[in-house]
Amino acid sequence: MVKKKTEYKLPTKPVLYIAYGSNINLPQMEFRCPHSEVVGTATVKDWELEFRGVATIVPKKGAEVPVLLWMLDPRDLPALNRYEGWPHLYRQEEIELEVDGKLVMGMAYLMNRGQISPPSQGYLQTIWDGYKQNDMDTSYLVEAAARAYDYASEMNLRYDETLDEDEDIDEDEEFGLDEDVQMTFKM
Repeated sequence: MVKKKTEYKLPTKPVLYIAYGSNINLPQMEFRCPHSEVVGTATVKDWELEFRGVATIVPKKGAEVPVLLWMLDPRDLPALNRYEGWPHLYRQEEIELEVDGKLVMGMAYLMNRGQISPPSQGYLQTIWDGYKQNDMDTSYLVEAAARAYDYASEMNLRYDETLDEDEDIDEDEEFGLDEDVQMTFKM
């Protein structure tokens, strides 16, 4: 069950925050949210980790995502909102998950739009370090990154095939250039 937040008010009580990307990196979150505390790890069922340059999670029946749970102090939320590009890049949504045998609601940042694309090496390393710091199963991260790289490769192949089909077009003609025009540069 997902509940979309339509109006935002700064909470007065701590918020259970579901982190799945770079915010599982402990030194990064300690710097950004110094008043907040780790609660533990959990798994969000029927969601999948996806990269759109940066991490998000998307609904997918039968999938699961390991997450790090934080008790976010309200004083830290403005800094986290800025980092997440809320409300333009990410939105806040409540997601149901099981913690210690009980169903609870936690807040997660979900991307508003975008298409699958690989993360930068540095960003992926930040998340990898977070997985290791919290003894989380890195196979989910590896699979999500592989899907993003595979998707990018497929898009490149499609683009190359489109170029091959257009091979008969004279590039000079395509850009409206005369064949006898030469460019010179003066230094």
